[in-house]
Amino acid sequence: MKLSLILVVFCGFLPWQSSGFVGSSRIGSRSASPTSLLHLWHANKPTVQRKSTPKNALSHPTRSSWDSILKPAHHPHGHHDHITVVDKTVVAGFFGFAAVVLAKFIMSSPPGSWRYFLAGGLCAASSHAIPTPVDVIKTRKQVDPELADKSFLAAGHEIVKEDGLMSLWAGLGPTYWGYMMEGAVKFGVYEGLKPAIASLMSRLASVTFLGFFNSQLLAFSMCASVSGLAASLVLCPMEALRIRLVAEPDFAPKGWIQGGFKMMSHEGVGGFFKGINPMILKQVPYTVTKNVSFDLITKMFYSTLRQSGVAVAGAMTFTIPLVAAAIASVLSSLSSQPGDMVLSLVNAHEGDAKSRDIWRSIVRSERGVRGFFVGAKTRLLHVGVIVTIQLLIYDYVKRLCGIAATGSC
Repeated sequence: MKLSLILVVFCGFLPWQSSGFVGSSRIGSRSASPTSLLHLWHANKPTVQRKSTPKNALSHPTRSSWDSILKPAHHPHGHHDHITVVDKTVVAGFFGFAAVVLAKFIMSSPPGSWRYFLAGGLCAASSHAIPTPVDVIKTRKQVDPELADKSFLAAGHEIVKEDGLMSLWAGLGPTYWGYMMEGAVKFGVYEGLKPAIASLMSRLASVTFLGFFNSQLLAFSMCASVSGLAASLVLCPMEALRIRLVAEPDFAPKGWIQGGFKMMSHEGVGGFFKGINPMILKQVPYTVTKNVSFDLITKMFYSTLRQSGVAVAGAMTFTIPLVAAAIASVLSSLSSQPGDMVLSLVNAHEGDAKSRDIWRSIVRSERGVRGFFVGAKTRLLHVGVIVTIQLLIYDYVKRLCGIAATGSC
């Protein structure tokens, strides 16, 4: 700045003509004075545009638009044109390994444990298939920005209007078969682990002299956590396919099997497991709250009635599991809602969306933490129907197979 002023003052002693300097016509053809040249320099100096920083720009992270979360940029993975040998090998290896582990577990479990797998598979498949239209509306509300803020009935009406009545049954195939496998593993592993976990906890209590390890709540929670993790691995491929069929109604016009081959052709086996993290975050709390609360609530009811001298027979054998199942359905729906929301967004469209990025985007969106509970009311209805029917069927099938009612002993 000082150098510029010195140059201007020095140049003021030179004869400047009006044609030699922009704006010098105000001075005339006489020699310009230093003062007049200073005025000219200020009038013609370049201006530097400064970017204004918003007042709170540094105190808040970049916020995500909710529409951008529901409609992420399309970045497909390495796009296949066909199912590769590696894909076929991975699928065969996965199912072969799962079958061997499952058979080994059943053989090492107490006699008759296969009945838990049978009851679990039947109750899960039927209970998830019956309310499929509710599940479709719930998923569409989670992944479609135009339906996110609509009521259950309004969203359902819009789906039928745009895609037809049969669109409410989208994903029925993977729902039925996926949850048949999931239910068999979930209930079978949960019940089969109870004796082993109880023995382990008893030993820990005797070694550490801590009565805490003898807690039935802790033992049941450990069994449910392991079974929920195992069920997540089994269910993840079918749930990914189900969500894709619901989110994109035109994805597989010839049926869900075509949809499965199309997904594998375009995305490989990885496309079926990209939602494994939110699946685990959904299934483990869901299984713990559902199975453990159903066990403990039915046990509390039966114990209270026996201590009161009330005979447990007839209508009581239906009422007790019904009330316990209804309570378990509310707890399991709320505990697993965030994981379910992220799972739907991860699997809704082809692409390389990461679950951790979706978690961050939801938190930073205008909805904040409330974004994890979009569609929660619809899902509460959905899970309420599923879990209540499921646990009632499970309890009934167990008794048909010669196993005592849940919580009765």
